[in-house]
This record gives sequence, C-alpha cells and structure tokens, in this order.
Amino acid sequence: MLDAAASLALIRRAAAARRCVSYGAVADASGVPWSVARRRMDPHLFALCRDATARGWPLVSAVVVDVRSVAHGRMRGRPLVGFARCAERCGRIVGGDAAAFLAEEQERVFAWAKQEGGDVVHH
Repeated sequence: MLDAAASLALIRRAAAARRCVSYGAVADASGVPWSVARRRMDPHLFALCRDATARGWPLVSAVVVDVRSVAHGRMRGRPLVGFARCAERCGRIVGGDAAAFLAEEQERVFAWAKQEGGDVVHH
C-alpha cells in the first residue's frame, strides 16, 4: 500500500529543494515495488491532491514526474493528461495549455514547500 504521509514527506523535501521526483521514488518511499505500485499510482496521487486542495495547498503531485523528466520537470503525453485530469477533478481550471498549467503549479508547490518547511503534520 502506498503511504500518503511518506509520499507527502518525499514531495515536500524535494520541492523545498526545487526538485521533482519520479513515480518510482514515490513507490520507494512507501517500500512498495514499482510492479505493485504502478497501477495504484494515479489514484494515490489524486488522493494526495484532493487532500492538499482541502487544506488550501497546491496540487502536490505536480512535482511527481516520469523518471526521464525528473531533471527538467516537464511532462508530456499520458503523464501530463493524467495530471490535468487530476487537477480538474480537484476543481482547478487547467485551460488550453496543460504544460503551462503544470509549470505554474510546480512553482506553487516549490513556494509552498519552502514556506511550510519542517515536518508534515499528520491527522
């Protein structure tokens, strides 16, 4: 099972350093092999974003990208479509340029992580 607190802590640490993380790193943070985590990743990231939205936070999964995109953070294809759908399900308006929306949301996540600092508060 993917652990929301472990994922959020990983995302926050990476974002505070203005870095993206891979889907595999999210799985690793929960000690779940990628072969198991793969099918659960989209619902897991949506749940993180739904909870973040409820707290007034940005869409934290904006900084979770495929392994080839970790260095630059840009998503294309299915990952970008998945992120845009997640954003819309959380009540956000993506508009006609999903890549630009992603870049803006990544900046919001970086600023959030820097501002929040410290450990994640669990409830």
